[in-house]
Amino acid sequence: MAGLDTLTLKATPWKVVNLANLKRENKLHLPDLQRGFVWAADRVRALHDSLYRRYPVGALLLWKPTWQGSEAPFATRAWDLFPPDPSTGRGVLEPATAIQPGSLFVLDGQQRLTSILRVIYRSRMRDRTTPDPDLLVALSPNQDWVEDPFHLRSRGLHRRMKDGLLVPAEVLFEGVRGGNESLAIQKAIGEWLTASDEMFFKAFDRANAIRNSILQAEIIAYEIDADADDDNVIEIFARLNQQGVRLRPGDLAAARLTGQMSNFRARARAVFDLPELAGFAVPEGKEQSGRSGSFVDTDLLIRTAMQVSSGVVRYRDAEKQEARAPYEKIEGGWNQTVEGFKGAIQMYRSAGVPSGDWLPYRYLLLPPAVASAKGHVLQRKWLGWAVAASLWGHYAGETETKLQRDANLAEKGDVDGVIEQVKTRAKRTESAIPDEEDFLHNIVGEGGVFLAMLMMFQEKKARSFPGGKLITGADEPLEVHHIFPRAILDLYGKRDNEFVPDRPGNLTILTRSDNEHLSDTPPLELFGDRS
Repeated sequence: MAGLDTLTLKATPWKVVNLANLKRENKLHLPDLQRGFVWAADRVRALHDSLYRRYPVGALLLWKPTWQGSEAPFATRAWDLFPPDPSTGRGVLEPATAIQPGSLFVLDGQQRLTSILRVIYRSRMRDRTTPDPDLLVALSPNQDWVEDPFHLRSRGLHRRMKDGLLVPAEVLFEGVRGGNESLAIQKAIGEWLTASDEMFFKAFDRANAIRNSILQAEIIAYEIDADADDDNVIEIFARLNQQGVRLRPGDLAAARLTGQMSNFRARARAVFDLPELAGFAVPEGKEQSGRSGSFVDTDLLIRTAMQVSSGVVRYRDAEKQEARAPYEKIEGGWNQTVEGFKGAIQMYRSAGVPSGDWLPYRYLLLPPAVASAKGHVLQRKWLGWAVAASLWGHYAGETETKLQRDANLAEKGDVDGVIEQVKTRAKRTESAIPDEEDFLHNIVGEGGVFLAMLMMFQEKKARSFPGGKLITGADEPLEVHHIFPRAILDLYGKRDNEFVPDRPGNLTILTRSDNEHLSDTPPLELFGDRS
């Protein structure tokens, strides 16, 4: 592999319209090392506002390789664009296209480019008709609207739609899509004004001005020497994303794997879609949604596969090994890893846990998955470990060190050993079971209490109140419900302040319909109704 200092870069200003045209000509691609689109709609709006004002929006990194034959240097992934189906108007993923010689590969800047292209090419929410993002542009010539033209559709904005002459932003770019933009803009303005209205052509002029501001805005792009090989490209990608706003470690590991495991991204996505993992897996691109719980995602999949194939769960250990051997060995342990997750999830599901939302820590899946992958039977003790680890916050602080110890023990099938690790963390040498004082003073984590409650409800065939549905296997979501409403407990201030009795002794689990039905009704009133 050539050294990074031998690579040459040239800076080129690209107009947005030229980048959009490259995409339309199928000459702008995402290498498979890229993660999915994760930007929220407000960031997309802010990006368009910056382009409108001609503010810098950060440089792109592009690679224009040359190759022999018809096969491209490595696999690509589809852009996260869902244009409307011509017959239904619902968003459908763009079909795959052949990669042409002379194409550009986006190594950095995918989130920004996808944000722009989603508006220009009318992306929709998948299988729905709603624009994604639902970005509007104000065509009113009034100064307040001129200063701040881009808005996201909202209830609060609804009453001001006509005042701002708000139209879908995608309308402005009909010409880029090969249509009649003048006609499209006039039709959109016609929702608010007639052609005889003096404001009509002022709004039309505003539309042209805003469109030109966006399409003629320039983004600096650094283009890599065309002779760069795959390893160099991945190295640049990893180093680049260790500066500024970092990708998660799992994303960088996934980039490494792209060059060493055939179709890694596609195979990972296939794992997330397995029916056996339903409710316990996160689709690619959703890892940053802020959800708690334990779910199979790119990071957890790679860590577990590294442990199964190489005995390493920490990325920093993998990077230290010669030629990054753990990454090279993952393919050999891939099927074992997938079967391990199936076994771990089946264990939790059979115990009454309906989804990963009810597992308080993300790594509660990894050790039992490793044990299952190595052929060990998952004893009921593993459920006890999961409850104890949740009660005592086992994976809070120094997470990777504890995770590596647990994974090594799990590989041997030593469930007693992982339980001992929890007891050591909790400083409970004899038993990991909390005593009454631990509950009264909220020393234990309530997530562990709910997890134990679910398992007990499954064993006792408990039913939700007052609807009577079995908690386990309910055909609707489960929710936490207070027994005594907060307003009643507040009447007992001193006692409440000392023991905080609604955490967790005042809580139970019900079906959503029962939770909504009971709301804040006091127990006395409920039992009175049933007496």
